Amino acid sequence: MFYNFNCHFYIFLFYLKIFQLQFTLLGIGVFKMQDNYFHFKYKYIKLLGRGGCGDVYLAENTKLGNLWAVKEIPKGRASTISGYLEPEILKRLNHPALPRICDVYEDERCIYIVEDYIEGTCLKRILDEKGSVEEKRAAEWGIQLCSVLDYLHSQKAGPVVYGDMKPHNIILTKGETIKLIDFGVSSRLNESRDKPPGVTGTAFIGTKGYAAPEQFMGGNLYPASDIYSLGITLIHLITGVDPVKNYSFYHNNIFSDYLSPIMYQILKKCIDPKPDFRYRTAEELMEALRHYILVSSDVLIQNSLHGTSPSYLFSKITALTGVGGTGVSTLTGAMAEQASKSGNSVCIVDLSKSGDLAKIFAREGENFPSTLPQKIKANMYYLKPSILLNGDSQENLTLNKLLGQLQEKYRYIFIDGPPTILNSIAIYLDNIFIISDMNPFSISKTINVLDWEGLGEKIVSRTSFIINKFYKGELSSAILLNSVINNFVSENVKELFTKTEFFEVTYSDNVYLKWMYGYFEEFTGFNSLLSDNFKKSISNIILHKIIPKKKKS
Repeated sequence: MFYNFNCHFYIFLFYLKIFQLQFTLLGIGVFKMQDNYFHFKYKYIKLLGRGGCGDVYLAENTKLGNLWAVKEIPKGRASTISGYLEPEILKRLNHPALPRICDVYEDERCIYIVEDYIEGTCLKRILDEKGSVEEKRAAEWGIQLCSVLDYLHSQKAGPVVYGDMKPHNIILTKGETIKLIDFGVSSRLNESRDKPPGVTGTAFIGTKGYAAPEQFMGGNLYPASDIYSLGITLIHLITGVDPVKNYSFYHNNIFSDYLSPIMYQILKKCIDPKPDFRYRTAEELMEALRHYILVSSDVLIQNSLHGTSPSYLFSKITALTGVGGTGVSTLTGAMAEQASKSGNSVCIVDLSKSGDLAKIFAREGENFPSTLPQKIKANMYYLKPSILLNGDSQENLTLNKLLGQLQEKYRYIFIDGPPTILNSIAIYLDNIFIISDMNPFSISKTINVLDWEGLGEKIVSRTSFIINKFYKGELSSAILLNSVINNFVSENVKELFTKTEFFEVTYSDNVYLKWMYGYFEEFTGFNSLLSDNFKKSISNIILHKIIPKKKKS
């Protein structure tokens, strides 16, 4: 029989071309589509959704058995986004409200981002089901979102603009914490000294209705652009009116009829068409939202005097921090006791590594750490929670949940802890007191910690500085502090101290020992000028910062 070699050769070439075509179309889909596996160790379970940047899949790590979200971003789509964040930058972001990115893969077709699978409810779905949300609840979510925006905008390598804030990209977990997802469109700003910081030209336009005018029109993109989108998002949550379909509702002041006067003023400033007229920073907006909540809280407390059950829903929280040995624990207890004299319930949360306050109660048979606050006296409580404070995101969530629970029971909460906690709990704090003594080494070490943690530029608006004076003399603590600052401090920390209130406390070992061993008793029997001045100093701080006297009308 005649063997038709040419015929079989062409058939072979035909099937080879088909195989090559399939391989080209699938890219690394050879791994993805075969038995639904991706990069050998991830098994695809289902499609979670399709967004502006690509598809998102639910996948299981077959080696560990845990679930992850895998985002596929076509390279053609990514390249059209000016300033698209490099995968390595995405991996370095670390905030409790951001999904953790564990792997980033890339082929000629797509970028694949493997990140935390967030279980919860999308705020868009909540709007679809309920129509709108209560104003205070939206404000609480807004504070959490401000926290993550402040983190992004404060990146040392250059501010990161999220670029697509809207209810669709916000997840509410079962623990009432907010997660911000879909980072495929975020941009890092240009921080050249010759040009104002911003992403220019063809920056991603975001979502119509939510995107700021300068963003949607293809102009510069600023951190203020995120503030605009957050303002629109909060109005949408509170009113239930879709900004995509009702532009005039948002920009003809019609929404004012749906909001309280204070919230209206806050959100009106957020969505000003001109970036320079909005809140300058996310921290500034967060402060405004916290003020709104505190004012609302005072109304609730006044209502409780007329028969309703007491609720401190949003109590005042003060953090005292500093390097070891400068008197942080002593001042925490003293300020808490002074605040309790007003008749309000007070709780001390001891997050210090030393546990100095806990040592006192251990003599009385108490066991610490404890899951519940222990009563010290009539309206004063103490809690030493078993939180490691190692920077783990789960620990941060646990701490935030704890503070949320304490807010429902106590009017004033005082936290004793290291400076490293401030990043985790900043959204809750009304006041921050940085403690140091007269030792130049202590001052320098305190400043270095603030600079190293990057806190100098984040906590300006709520921070005060307390200097402990161990002796009488002509040396002024203000002069000493300024000398250290001017010679050794970075510009960010200098800005913090130029805008910070300063207090002096006449403090001595005599006061420390007698008070500590007196089990939080009254400051009586010291019979010394130092102890009297100590009491006056503490009282002055409390009345000035914690419980200010109401002005007579």
